[in-house]
Amino acid sequence: MKIKLHSGKTEEISIESISVEGLLRQLGISQSEVLVVMNGEVIPEDRILDNEAQVRIIHVVFGG
Repeated sequence: MKIKLHSGKTEEISIESISVEGLLRQLGISQSEVLVVMNGEVIPEDRILDNEAQVRIIHVVFGG
């Protein structure tokens, strides 16, 4: 699986299947701080990803 992190760095990990929530937990990233995008669409935390997935993790900025 290819993951483009919010820092701009690309990581590649090998998994059979994992949920978005599990992936973020494995990477040590808080779900409340990011959006996960696949094929141009934000995907929910219960979506199951496989080794062929290519996702992008976007940091969400809060403020006013």
